[in-house]
Amino acid sequence: MRILACLLLLWASLPASAARLMFIHSYHEGYPWVQDYRQAILENLSEPTKMTELFLDSKRLPRNAFVKRADDAWEAIKRDKPDIIILADDNAISLLSERIATTKTPVVFLGLNTNPRDHGLPAYRQFTGILERPLFKRSLLLVDCLLPGNEAKKLLILSDNSATSRAAFSPISADFKPIRIGKLTIAFTLTNSAEEWKQAVIGAKKAGYQGIFTGLYHTLTTSGSDYLEASEIIAWTAEHSPIPHFGFWDFTVGRHANPGGYVLNGYEHGLLAAKLINRLLAGEQASSLGYISDSKGAFRFSLSGVAKWHLSIPKEIAEKADWVE
Repeated sequence: MRILACLLLLWASLPASAARLMFIHSYHEGYPWVQDYRQAILENLSEPTKMTELFLDSKRLPRNAFVKRADDAWEAIKRDKPDIIILADDNAISLLSERIATTKTPVVFLGLNTNPRDHGLPAYRQFTGILERPLFKRSLLLVDCLLPGNEAKKLLILSDNSATSRAAFSPISADFKPIRIGKLTIAFTLTNSAEEWKQAVIGAKKAGYQGIFTGLYHTLTTSGSDYLEASEIIAWTAEHSPIPHFGFWDFTVGRHANPGGYVLNGYEHGLLAAKLINRLLAGEQASSLGYISDSKGAFRFSLSGVAKWHLSIPKEIAEKADWVE
């Protein structure tokens, strides 16, 4: 009762003119990427708002179920008439942007891996947002620097076969065939089978790879079609990989995860979105704000992971890095 009373008091304390925001997430609240960008936005709004949040849960639910949630979100938009809509990640944008464009409601999107043209966004003048562009080239070059030897190296990008992964990696290789970057040869394995993932990890060294990049691993299922917890997959990978493994997103680096990488930070991504929301709240028009590409990566390393793999981190990188256990 005390918590309820506090929430009612907080709600009553908001000015009557507080802007009404509707925040529609592609994924579920417990997903680390969601937690980070959501925290950044909620902590950095410039004025009091009334926030409604909807989660499509499209990493875990079958497509017909999360499409139904998107339809419900559209009904909520028509009913509640928010002042600003926030769309997070590709599925929410894909499923709702065209319908929202028929309204005059300003939209801030974030986490878009695909091209805005794929969703017709350039024609929607009330849309502004943040493009998610994982920093693959710098990540790959970092690993080339960390792995021993000056000879040509072969790396594996291993990821789930989700829409997000396909959108993220297709700019590197449209058909996911092996590519070359300098002395590096990069191959791709995209799968939603937990068993295929584990076989790829265990067999990586025998297949001639010197390193693995784990992309996303949140839609892997067992033979019984049960989703595995993401934390279980990355912990298993950390325990059984015969070669060093790295990440592209900050939440993939940690004690029971990848030992490091040049990564995209969810909080920083959300902070960029918060700045756009604040400009709309201040009265600016979305049509004048354009799109922002999130290209601010950061070095992130796990102390235990670096020690396990005896990685030698150059001093100039180590001093800039975010270090975790």
